[in-house]
Amino acid sequence: TQSGPYQVKRYREKDGLRNGPRYRGATVYYPTDARGLLASIVIVPGYISPERSIRAWGPFYASHGIVAMTIGTNRPQDAPAARRRALLDAITSLKLENHRANSPLKGRLAVTRIAVSGWSMGGGGALEAATRAPQLKAVVALCPWNPYQTFSHRVPVLFLAGQRDRLAPVSDNALRHYEKTPASTPKLLFEVRNEGHWVANTPQGGNGAIGRLALS
Repeated sequence: TQSGPYQVKRYREKDGLRNGPRYRGATVYYPTDARGLLASIVIVPGYISPERSIRAWGPFYASHGIVAMTIGTNRPQDAPAARRRALLDAITSLKLENHRANSPLKGRLAVTRIAVSGWSMGGGGALEAATRAPQLKAVVALCPWNPYQTFSHRVPVLFLAGQRDRLAPVSDNALRHYEKTPASTPKLLFEVRNEGHWVANTPQGGNGAIGRLALS
């Protein structure tokens, strides 16, 4: 749960980052002093929630050597499918940073080692992304909401949930998706006792268990 060993900086679209049409606003957090090619993760928030609602994940991942891109949505009410499109568009923007002349990440990204994450409807969108982009390395679904569909994919998936989540009840969402994910797909469901829908908005949730498992 604590910050990692690397120094972190951030930049946005005004600094040259591509302005993707399927999301609204983005921030890239990166470790300035990590060596080697860097893995990355793109994170989207939930229903009527701004980018800042999941902002804490950006510097956390980056301090441990993982580039993190947090994004907003074009409309606060966007459904999971729109959030899936936002995540995939953001991946396009992030990959371009590996070649952009003035990018601090030029030549530093491992463009084949990318994960997606999202909270609430964003988590539902991240699960959908795995079905459209099988090359993803992982999905971190934070109290995901997407009760009307099931997904079959091979992308390793971590579900982080709160036992007392009333907005995205575990039985209808995280547990259901865990059970419907094929047994051949690496998967794990972690549920925090007596916690609700906001337990996974920051790495500190569950007395730090949320951040520890997500980072692992």
